[in-house]
Amino acid sequence: MTDQHAAPMRKLSKVVPYRLARSNAEMVRLVSLLCEANGFKLNIWRVMSAIGTYRSISPMEICKLTTIDKAMVSRAIRELVERNLIDRRADQRDARWAQIELTVEGAAVYDRMVAEIDALERHLFGDLPAGRIDEFMDMLGLVERRARQARETIALKGKASFERLLENDAPSSDR
Repeated sequence: MTDQHAAPMRKLSKVVPYRLARSNAEMVRLVSLLCEANGFKLNIWRVMSAIGTYRSISPMEICKLTTIDKAMVSRAIRELVERNLIDRRADQRDARWAQIELTVEGAAVYDRMVAEIDALERHLFGDLPAGRIDEFMDMLGLVERRARQARETIALKGKASFERLLENDAPSSDR
């Protein structure tokens, strides 16, 4: 990098998608270490976490909640069944559908992992007041919703809608 390019350029540390990607990468590494210490790969834990959160859930619902593709969810379910951490029961009305639930052993592992993740969150947020943490979570939710809505609009209406989206959100001095 030369000095002539540094001054007019926007600081990368101020670019929201960059910061979110960096934060996500660090969190994934940190939670992966916690998962590995408990005998899990991250995606296996994500599947188990969805099951533990909803107590009884279908593989398709797991895919939607975790954004993990169905092949990986199927492999995770197979591994968790083999480890006796979940039960997979075929739906009596339709054998193509299944309900997944934690076993007693799976519930104990889930509860222990959740407690460790909660402790990790307390460490990361330190002494921030609960209100600030709530605001942070609300902001993340807002960014996620708006990004999803924009992506879905662009996917549905094409590139021109992307350009209109950017025009509508441009500062008034740029119009």
